[in-house]
Amino acid sequence: PDELSAASDHKFVTLSILARDSGALPVDDLVLGLRAIGMRHVLFGIFHRHHGNDEDRVIFSAASLVEPGSFDLANIKDQEIPGISLFMVLPGPVDGAAGFDLMMTAARALSQSLNAELLDESGSTLSIQRERYLREEIIQYEHTIGVV
Repeated sequence: PDELSAASDHKFVTLSILARDSGALPVDDLVLGLRAIGMRHVLFGIFHRHHGNDEDRVIFSAASLVEPGSFDLANIKDQEIPGISLFMVLPGPVDGAAGFDLMMTAARALSQSLNAELLDESGSTLSIQRERYLREEIIQYEHTIGVV
């Protein structure tokens, strides 16, 4: 089971953080906020939260909602970023529910510091019920593939 299986065996969990009133996120605050929650700008120009110092073990990532999704830090002040997507791929380097909890804590901190909206994968405001459902889905998924 060390080899990665087909993509159908993977589960993606996605959240979005969107500027209010169809505006743009304050890019300086966004980059500082991503760094403050332990994310690093690396592979493909997106931000990753790694498990420890191992760059091959990504717990979750953040991409811009502007195609192609990367952050051009050299020209960040010129970019209009209406929102970002936080996402994790399961199975991951840590327990799925623990990874999801880390991503949720990060998403809440970022959305509050940026005064932005936290949305689920369908673009609806993320409710406590939806958060619990997503967490349950992750636990079920891990039982199904035999991770737990």
